[in-house]
Amino acid sequence: MIRNLAITTAAALALLGAHEAGASPKGKRVAMLTTSSTHPFTAAMSRTMVEKAKAHGMDVTIFASQFNPATQAQQVDDAIARKFDLLAILAVSEKGIIPPLNRAKQAGIPVVLVTAMLPDEHKDLYVSFVGEDPYKLGMIAGQAVMKALKEGGQDGGRVAMITGSLQEGVAPLRVNGFREAIKSNPKIQVVAVEDAKWDTATSERIAGQLFARFASQGGLDAMYGMADNQAAAIIQAAEAANIPLGPGKGRLTVVGSNCVGTTVGLIKAGKQYSSASQIPTRVGEKAIEVIADHFNGKPLEKKYELPAEMISRENIDQWVAPCTF
Repeated sequence: MIRNLAITTAAALALLGAHEAGASPKGKRVAMLTTSSTHPFTAAMSRTMVEKAKAHGMDVTIFASQFNPATQAQQVDDAIARKFDLLAILAVSEKGIIPPLNRAKQAGIPVVLVTAMLPDEHKDLYVSFVGEDPYKLGMIAGQAVMKALKEGGQDGGRVAMITGSLQEGVAPLRVNGFREAIKSNPKIQVVAVEDAKWDTATSERIAGQLFARFASQGGLDAMYGMADNQAAAIIQAAEAANIPLGPGKGRLTVVGSNCVGTTVGLIKAGKQYSSASQIPTRVGEKAIEVIADHFNGKPLEKKYELPAEMISRENIDQWVAPCTF
């Protein structure tokens, strides 16, 4: 009996070794389900994933829901029906994505979350997460506003946020992080939080409306454009309204996040005070690396949190290349 057990164990190990030896990402089909095909961040991230996957012999197909949770749920179901080997998902809604993720789990299709995290109680629905912590990105923006106000000789100020989609997920976490960062100074007041759903044109229009709304109160002292395309829109609206930019009384400090093509020039020119190091190409590259490791049979960490730091005139030179894509 002992001899038979030894033979059985050896055979099992041999089969396991053969399986691991044959593990490979080559020929695997990955569905990338993202929020938008046109937003600078998501477009660059998706493009990077498609390009980097080729080096591993993988094929990535992009599905963009245009920030519609129902559309994304249907796209997940379509990807399941088409038997993709893995789903990479930037979730529109952290609640709305749960039923589709359960269906993917039942179908035996692994999921890698990108950029947008889920609460810990749902960690059994995905194999790994790749991205920065949105709460920390919000804190960085809040810290930047506090720093700018101090530099401008102000002990407080009126702040407005123009945000990404606030229905749930990434944007509310950034708002919470921002509020946490400034709560030590009660003289800094958040007087408006406006949902522009990450859109550039909408952000510019809302910024103009906010300038008019607060003009009789002495104007705004700082604005947080939650993504740098939104920060750029705020700057454009401010220039159209002849509002001087930068720290100081009677001026407008603009902070952002994501670091896109316009960021470097605006920060160097002193028009945008800061950004944060959420680089779409870096996220895309890391996501493909993690997906390739999964297909190669390597054990994955549950979370690959990428570092986030403030980008300002003090360190912008080191971010020129990463922010230009």
